[in-house]
Amino acid sequence: MLRNVFPFLLTVIAPVGLMAQQVELRSSDEFISVEGEIVGFNGVMLSVDTAVGQVSVPASEIICYGPGCLVMLASNNFGLTADAFDGIAAEETVALESLSDDFVISFAAPSFNALYQTIAGGFAVSSQTSTTVELTAAGQMLLRNETGNETATLNLATGGAASDLRASMTPLRGASIPVFASPVDWATTTKLPNQLIGLGAFAVVVSADVDIAAISVADLAGIYAGDIKNWSEIGGQDQSILPLQLPIDSPLRDDVVALVMEPEGKAIAPSILTMADEASIATSVNQFPGSISVISLPSAAESTTIPVSGACGVPVAPTQFNIISGDYPLLRPIMVTYDRPPSTSLLTELFDYATSDVTQGLLEQRDFINHRAQIQDGDEKNARVSSLLTATLDDTQRAAAAEMFQTLFGSSRLSSTMTGGQASGPESAWNRAMFHDLRELARDGALSGQEIMFVGFGDSTAGNQDAIAASARAASDMQAAFSTFAADAISQSDLTLSSFGFGSLAPATCYEGQVSGPTQTRVEVWVR
Repeated sequence: MLRNVFPFLLTVIAPVGLMAQQVELRSSDEFISVEGEIVGFNGVMLSVDTAVGQVSVPASEIICYGPGCLVMLASNNFGLTADAFDGIAAEETVALESLSDDFVISFAAPSFNALYQTIAGGFAVSSQTSTTVELTAAGQMLLRNETGNETATLNLATGGAASDLRASMTPLRGASIPVFASPVDWATTTKLPNQLIGLGAFAVVVSADVDIAAISVADLAGIYAGDIKNWSEIGGQDQSILPLQLPIDSPLRDDVVALVMEPEGKAIAPSILTMADEASIATSVNQFPGSISVISLPSAAESTTIPVSGACGVPVAPTQFNIISGDYPLLRPIMVTYDRPPSTSLLTELFDYATSDVTQGLLEQRDFINHRAQIQDGDEKNARVSSLLTATLDDTQRAAAAEMFQTLFGSSRLSSTMTGGQASGPESAWNRAMFHDLRELARDGALSGQEIMFVGFGDSTAGNQDAIAASARAASDMQAAFSTFAADAISQSDLTLSSFGFGSLAPATCYEGQVSGPTQTRVEVWVR
């Protein structure tokens, strides 16, 4: 009960809609009464500015008295509803503003339609929220939340009709504009320009006689552009390169262009040999000397694959962990992209559901990659941390390396990994999905009593000292955002949160954020 909860200060700044709402909060046994202005809600605790300072109380264990309670519900964007309280009593009735959305969704590939149907069907039968769902025979989806007075209609685009919501492969490579200034912004909003709904990856397959250990994305683009014609040009034997590709009308080929060619400013040469499908390519690569191709990971199962590196030259193999952590360069994220922001929280809730364990299990059966959070293999983790002992470092890096070794050697890395600092729309979609994965893992009790460490890495044009400082800031901001996003799971599982920054030490991948700037940072999650 409330009497057992100690007030504590919150550091989250409330949006304008939550400010200056005078209320009285009482425990159901009338033992405690708090009066003041509501200034924040983090998903579990309601923060109130009182005459004795700012205090927090669990919303589910109090009754909210006064007209400010209903005004708050009508104006906030934290997902707070009347169901969060033990009860609400108002001296006057304040009607909640009615909000509605009407969207048409289209799909860049037929498989994305199937992905959407899986998500929509799972959400329709789930009973985790107060949102109700009606699916019609015409493919229309009706969402309704009586508590929040919200409704949303989602229709399937037909006959080439225009859409304002599109499911397509959306790369994390390349340049894009910043949309969110800090992690707390994308973690708490219901107006996201992109949301991750599925994950795939491409593999680079080569014939058995090709003797290179890895290939960079830039060299891969050079091969398909016709600029690189012999394996000796990129460290292999003196042998002609035979690149193979999918037909020009294949959605997978379009995705390869978006992931490999466009970020490098190149186009596929007309002379590249085209084959009918991925099965034909996989068979041909195994037979034709000097051949290479880029195909989806499931189709590459029996072929020779090689690691891929970005601009920094760190080769990353297409393992399950490297893909779902975002370390592997040739990710194929499937996202919904909004042409206009939704008025309600219902569409955001629907596509956030794509990250649930149940949905990820269903999507895995359709050959999408299950991105539920997992622990990295201990040998891979130890090899990375142990590499600090033989690395060539400057004075600044040596101090950070000693701390990194002591901090992480006895810890385990989780796959949840985010882009730090400002984030583009696609980056915020990826980051938010990682937060959902981490929160579900915490809720399951798998991390009970442990310390979750947000560990920043990155580089800076101003040098190693600045890179370390920037990575520490990025990790601290990510920790603060997760504290708000997953307050209930943190409390229930008795978790401790901390943050560290180690700059460019022992990189697991390249720091290639979409938002340009003097620094680029990534934030990994470790536990101990």
